[in-house]
Amino acid sequence: MIGILLGSLAGLCFAIGSLAARIGMRTRDPDDGVFMSNLLNVGLLGVAGLFVSRPDWSTAGLAALAGAGIVGNFGGRFSSMRAVRYVGTTRSAAFSTGTPVVAAAFGWLILGESLRVIDVIGGAVVMAGLLIQIGAHSRAAPPKGREVATEASTLRGYFYAALGPALLGLAFVIRKWGIRSFDSAVLGALVGSVAALLVIGIIDTSKGRLRQRVADNLRHVSWWLVGAGVATTLALLFQFAAFKFLPAWVVGTLFGTKGLWALILGYLFLQEEERIDRTVIASITIVTIGVAIIGLHL
Repeated sequence: MIGILLGSLAGLCFAIGSLAARIGMRTRDPDDGVFMSNLLNVGLLGVAGLFVSRPDWSTAGLAALAGAGIVGNFGGRFSSMRAVRYVGTTRSAAFSTGTPVVAAAFGWLILGESLRVIDVIGGAVVMAGLLIQIGAHSRAAPPKGREVATEASTLRGYFYAALGPALLGLAFVIRKWGIRSFDSAVLGALVGSVAALLVIGIIDTSKGRLRQRVADNLRHVSWWLVGAGVATTLALLFQFAAFKFLPAWVVGTLFGTKGLWALILGYLFLQEEERIDRTVIASITIVTIGVAIIGLHL
């Protein structure tokens, strides 16, 4: 029960982070908040790390946690944030419920976690719900308050929306593997965040924009992006703690509640940008049923 609560809280915090990032993007057109969120992750987790005990050193475990940070904190978060920019919080969150499918597949292949027929059925239901949303994108009117998106940008948004959960699902499995050898939720999350921030710094340096990136985020602070960083930090802590109680694919399943939270929060706070139509509701309802079917394995 504790693991289910922790996993669900992670989904809620990730949804809050997506919402805050979307609002912050209004005044930060070239910035998707990935740098600020990872910077806040490193800072807050670094402080928290001073007050926790350090487990025995494990090179393999630390390497896995660092790799998971690059795949999830950087790759998955970048894709998810970019999807939010192109297609909005609610629609991108609908795709996040595909994360458990990926986590279940890789958990079975890498960690040897059991996967039954009912899990496959649940995964098929999830994919059906996602296909409904993808098929309806060309008929949907642009949300109120947002500039009309081109067909290319909308398709690009759905590509990122699908890529994000794939990377996050893989990251869940790698984190679970790493936390087995280096058993610390706080320090494990910190290692991944540091690795992701280093990759961001290397990429920005190679493109000659690191100084501008730092200046934009530290001299002209977007408090919404700061809020997104705080929310994702809490989400990481809840998620890593959940790994101690649940298989990786179950944590991924509970991450799927992000879609439901995003639907509620988007309706409450982004009504001028997020249009909650029948297709969106049907899509999230179907994928939630799929997630619940997978959850019957618990």
